[in-house]
Parts: sequence; C-alpha cells; structure tokens
Amino acid sequence: MELKRETICENTLEFIREYYHLNTEPLFSVLADDCVWMGTGNVLASGAAAIRGFFKEGFLMPPFHLEEPDFRQVETGCGEQMIVLGQYTLYSHEDAQLISAVKQRATFCYRQEKSEWKLYHMHISNEWNELVGDEIFPVQISTQTYHYVKKLQAESVSRKSPMLVIKTDLANQFIDTNMVIYIQAMDRDCIVHMLSERKQVSRALKDLQAQLPPNFYRIHRSFCVNSDYVTKIERYAVTLVTGEELPVPKMRYTQIRKELTALIDKRVCRKK
Repeated sequence: MELKRETICENTLEFIREYYHLNTEPLFSVLADDCVWMGTGNVLASGAAAIRGFFKEGFLMPPFHLEEPDFRQVETGCGEQMIVLGQYTLYSHEDAQLISAVKQRATFCYRQEKSEWKLYHMHISNEWNELVGDEIFPVQISTQTYHYVKKLQAESVSRKSPMLVIKTDLANQFIDTNMVIYIQAMDRDCIVHMLSERKQVSRALKDLQAQLPPNFYRIHRSFCVNSDYVTKIERYAVTLVTGEELPVPKMRYTQIRKELTALIDKRVCRKK
C-alpha cells in the first residue's frame, strides 16, 4: 500500500478498515521496522516483527464494521513527519459470537524514509467511562453497546421471552429475561443485572434459575449469565457486553467454555 501526504487520512482509514475485516496486509505494508503499537487492553509491541507476531496464529477477535469515521491530519511543523488523529465506532459482525459496539480513538504517526512514508507509532484506545456513584468498577455499559443491543433485541421481537416472576407478600414482579445480563447471588438474596438497572430480590439463585430460559448458564455458584450478552470466554473469566468480567472456576473451565460456546453458537444459528 502506498501512502501519500495529500491522501494520508483516506489511506489510514483504508488500512484500518481492512484490519477490522481481518486483513492485516495493508497495515503490515506501511510499518516502519521500529514501529511501536499501543493497543487497547495490554497490547504493546515494539518493532514491525513483534507486531506481526501478534497475528502468527490468526486473529483472536471477530470481524467488525467500522462506521462514523472522523480522521484529520495534524500539522507537525516538519516536512518529513505527519500525524493523523481519528475516532470511529466499531460494531461486531452479525455472524460474530458476541455483541459489541465501542467507540475508539486512534493516533498514527508517519515519517518519510527515503521516498516512502512509513508508520512508526500507532495508539488505539477506547473512550474513558467514569465511575458512577459509589461504584468500585465501571460496570455501566457504553452508550454504543446499549443501543446496539437494543437494536438486536428489536430485530428478534417476534421471539417470545419468558418472564422472571418475583413473588412477594405484597405483589408479583415480572422481569423480561431478554433484558437480564446476569444474576448474582448475594448471601440469601440475588441481584438481577439488567441493561438499564439492577434489582435486588429476596430469592436464592437456584430458585430463580429454575425459571430462566435455556440461554442462561450457571458459570459459578454466585453467577448465572445470559449467553446472549457474553462477548469473550478465556482463562478464567467470562466477559460481558458491559465490560464486566465474571470468574470461572479453574476446575470447570474446559466444561464451561464448551457448553457456553455451544449456547452462543445456537444464538448465531437463530439469527441466520
């Protein structure tokens, strides 16, 4: 891929879009030998060889659609260097085994080597979400993911969802299980974590679990998750669309990964 000063923003968008379509060749073709890559999470690689090494066994992520791109060039005052700042929104591919939408920000630094422009630094990060109230961890889902999940739910409105019935002395409370992300046991009570709120109910987890549809799975004695909202399974945790990580017992990890993956596969088949 050839980079040009007058089209550097378009060139950058092109190889980044291809990257999220799981095609690394355009990106690899513009790397300087000493390029530094700072990615989301703990990704840090120094040198083109190290960056390529991340992909020697293929991609760990599914394909994403890149939408709402906004790239602009920043003047550096040096004719042999260029900087491009950008932001864009990613939506997981409809066939992917996850539901995810996230806005990312990126910085790309280029320098001229002989007659070519090469990428020598790139930094990609997610938007910062502040803690809310007295939360210890940022457990609220991003606005992008929330609206994306709502869109997927609207597309499957014809599929009836069982109601979770919470009986009390005063009244019966009904909760749409499609809105439940996971249920957490807390002593003799449970906290029902939903897309927009959390409810504490005076019921044991095993009692609530008996009412749940088959897409719910007990990953831990304290957690039962809705597989529709699982984005990643790894040692020894399950990641949800909210960004929260729930623990998976080491002794049962292989079994849980197999059975939970099967539930996610069924969800993908339903969409097709």
